[in-house]
Amino acid sequence: MEVKTEEKVKQLFPRHIQKIMKGNFAAAEAAKLCRAGFIPAYPITPQTTIVEELASKVARGELDATYVNMDSEHSVFAAAMGASLAGERVFTATSGQGLFYAHEVLHAIAHFRLPVVICNVGRPSIPWNIWSDQTDSISQRDTGWIQFYGESSQEVLDSVIQAYVIAESLNIPVMVVLDAFYQSHTSENIWVPDQDLVDEFLPPRKLTGGEIDGVNPKAVGGLVPPEHYETFNYRYWNDINKTEELTIETGEKFGKHFGRYYTPVEAVNIGPHTKMVLVSISSISTTIRGVIKHHPDVGLLKLRLFKPFPKNSVLEALKGLPENAKIVAVERNFLGDKEGAILGELRRALYGTNFNLYDVYTGLGGKDVPPLTIEKIIYAMENNPEPVTWIDFE
Repeated sequence: MEVKTEEKVKQLFPRHIQKIMKGNFAAAEAAKLCRAGFIPAYPITPQTTIVEELASKVARGELDATYVNMDSEHSVFAAAMGASLAGERVFTATSGQGLFYAHEVLHAIAHFRLPVVICNVGRPSIPWNIWSDQTDSISQRDTGWIQFYGESSQEVLDSVIQAYVIAESLNIPVMVVLDAFYQSHTSENIWVPDQDLVDEFLPPRKLTGGEIDGVNPKAVGGLVPPEHYETFNYRYWNDINKTEELTIETGEKFGKHFGRYYTPVEAVNIGPHTKMVLVSISSISTTIRGVIKHHPDVGLLKLRLFKPFPKNSVLEALKGLPENAKIVAVERNFLGDKEGAILGELRRALYGTNFNLYDVYTGLGGKDVPPLTIEKIIYAMENNPEPVTWIDFE
């Protein structure tokens, strides 16, 4: 007997429910599925609906968590640090100036080795703007947090679940980034796993013994001499260098458990025939996928793990390219330098190779990047490539 189409679809991901959700709601759903126990919150567009939805889940009794409205993002992250020090599984979300305001505490959370997971809905700063941009998160790449960028809302939900596994394995915080509006406020079909399926994959947080103990008080964050400071940082360095391999391992296990596989990077149409590779993160990657179907000699390298930069995975993805291939970074960030952040990271990873590297700024401040813009990038790089190009600049 032929299986009905609806039943066939359900067989793709058993123990899931398919829902139509906006990206922010997918992030909130992921926090619930991960059984976050402490959620400090402060609203800021365009992430506000993440913490609003979590507040509703707590109020409805769907999530057993302590939800606290704070008076600023600095306070949010300070509370997140304190709760994580006490052994709680912590989640929060922020955007733009909120992330900038928390800069000091981001360093503290990372170097206290706390497995906090957050979502940042990427937006720029000044001139004041609430639309999509990755300048906010990328400007915080040196605070010590692992950074993942989601291409779809499904990937955001799945990445939050994997983020807790990685954070709690390394005791290093993780930031999952999604694009403002293109993801945060756009509805997509999402496969939401059953709670028991997530529980099997993500057990309760294991305590290290270094948590705050009210019965046996201890000092945290005291002044340390240089030799101890260096030791702390060596141990941190040793562990964060495990991120890329652990991301591969976690993505493989996630795939076997949930049916959706993830890697640090994704290579599309990259091989000996490829003359150009567009390198991107987040939702622009989806547009590039569609356009390169009409360009058989153009490939896509999507970066999912951005910090620490997945050098080995990038080299593996590009190893079949001819040496005269063009590598083009598509930047939705501006950090006050000649080149964008993606190209800077590529230069480090590809040092010693002979690839031709180019940089393209596009889509800053949420400006739309339709297929025509990607076509313009390909045309410019094929016909008159400049080291740095602004596309659709007015």
